[in-house]
Amino acid sequence: MRKRISPHDGGTRLPALIAALVAALLVLSGCAAIPSSGPVGTSAPEAAGQSDFTYTFDPPGPAKDASPQQIIEGFMRAGIAPRDDYSVAREYLAPKLSREWRAADRTVVYASEPNIVENVQKGSYTVEVAATSSIDEHGLLTRKEKQSTVSADIKLVKVDGQWRLSQVPNGTMIEEGNFAVLFSAYPLYFYDATKKYAIADYRWFANRQGLPATIVSALLAGPAPYLRNAVTSAFPEGSALARASVPVDSRRATVDLNTSTFADATELQRQLMQQQLELTLGEVQNIRTVSMTVGQRAVSLGNEAQGFDKAIVDASVPNTQIAIANQTLVFYQGNGVVPVGGIQDISAFKPRDPAMAPADNRFAFLNGDRTKMITVNESGAARVAATGTDLLPPSIDIHGWTWTVGDNGRTRIRATPADRDKNGPSRQVNSGWMGNADVTSLRVSPDGARALVIATVNGKPGVYVTGIIRDSEGVPRGFTDPLHLDASVPVQQGVWNSSDSVIVMKPSDSQAVQAEEISLNGKATTFEPLLGMTNISAGPGDQRTVYAETPDGVYSRVFSTWKKREGKASELAYPG
Repeated sequence: MRKRISPHDGGTRLPALIAALVAALLVLSGCAAIPSSGPVGTSAPEAAGQSDFTYTFDPPGPAKDASPQQIIEGFMRAGIAPRDDYSVAREYLAPKLSREWRAADRTVVYASEPNIVENVQKGSYTVEVAATSSIDEHGLLTRKEKQSTVSADIKLVKVDGQWRLSQVPNGTMIEEGNFAVLFSAYPLYFYDATKKYAIADYRWFANRQGLPATIVSALLAGPAPYLRNAVTSAFPEGSALARASVPVDSRRATVDLNTSTFADATELQRQLMQQQLELTLGEVQNIRTVSMTVGQRAVSLGNEAQGFDKAIVDASVPNTQIAIANQTLVFYQGNGVVPVGGIQDISAFKPRDPAMAPADNRFAFLNGDRTKMITVNESGAARVAATGTDLLPPSIDIHGWTWTVGDNGRTRIRATPADRDKNGPSRQVNSGWMGNADVTSLRVSPDGARALVIATVNGKPGVYVTGIIRDSEGVPRGFTDPLHLDASVPVQQGVWNSSDSVIVMKPSDSQAVQAEEISLNGKATTFEPLLGMTNISAGPGDQRTVYAETPDGVYSRVFSTWKKREGKASELAYPG
């Protein structure tokens, strides 16, 4: 038999207490979480969090002769004060568990009031929550499409005549509405295969003391699954902090690493490590410089090594768009349209869906019935690169590969090298998780390490970011399991708007269409609806205007509204 404990058992209603304590927390600018256990989480936290913390909230320890349910509730309340490694929460634990309980192992985000159930066995209880997402010890957030019940089995024993918790799962629990207050998204930086670009891998951490060490430990553990094998780290496997802290003094963080980190490290690799730490810890508010040490002695970086370049964090593309006008390729910028010079007559192809290379003067487009992808080299010569059924608009990446998807988006993903005489013809890329999906849009990121994919999986359209796996020569070989982004609008088409944000929408030539910008750090912005939006164009870079098309013409987004433009062109696309 199970007995559900009334919210009023123990004298005070738990949700009201928690709400009051969190309100006090907001006023006093502290941060934390509510302990317990379980899987999975979701929310929209702020990027780049605090690091100068002032913890003035001081929850009480266990009262004398407190009942089991009062101990459980007190333990949960104490979880909103994580200072000194949740020292107050540990007072509610039996001595052995107090030493072993790991609060940071996992955080469960839940949607509604916890349900506390008393079991038949004396001192045995179960806490149940409707979980929406979870965060692991490395800050990786896993979302659940549907709420699921997560149960935490709890046991209590008498210690010196007082009830104490003898069994609780590692980790914490937090109500969904408070997640954005207590947690922030921080980017960990890894490199693309060329080490030219720094790729942000967003993680979610509680704003508390010890944050720099938590972030560095997550960085050393490697990239998120959707980036694994698509990005690299300068830190070798086995790298770890020599001690579980990263002290910060006068805005300088000292990162003391184990000796195996540098066992075979070249000067170039050490400089790449330093840069990776500086980029990552530079997002923490009270850190401006980073000192890397081993055995608490400074690591020698030497002179700038051959092959070292300052990594590009926010990859951008040129500000000029490619478009179609009068059956030819044109450049579109502002209100102006200029024909692309020096290319052969392509009107016989009835060109549509153009693309432009981000790094050189090459182009691609589809023919009128979308059965051929044609590439245009730097000499202006057009050549059929790939054939198929219902080919998707091409995307040209920074490494010179031109991508398309055929056969209604299923299975056949093709990539064509810039120099086919040297590197061979168009080839099929292993589609991996997209093999059974209906892909409607594929755009390669400006750094070439990721792809934005709009696809219907198991009957449900979704927005995905997937890593591109390449061999040592840069040849694309496949895709990683994807990161799913939550969209609040219908989706069928997507474009990159920056290195870490995308814009998605579902075209319609007769209905009002609402586009949405989704950032990898959890933020989202919906645009003002536009009647008959059939295409959207955006490009990473400073002051890149977002354009949209309707049967009525071209519009640009000015602040938060759409403004009609005079240039006569269609199917606009920024490079990439």
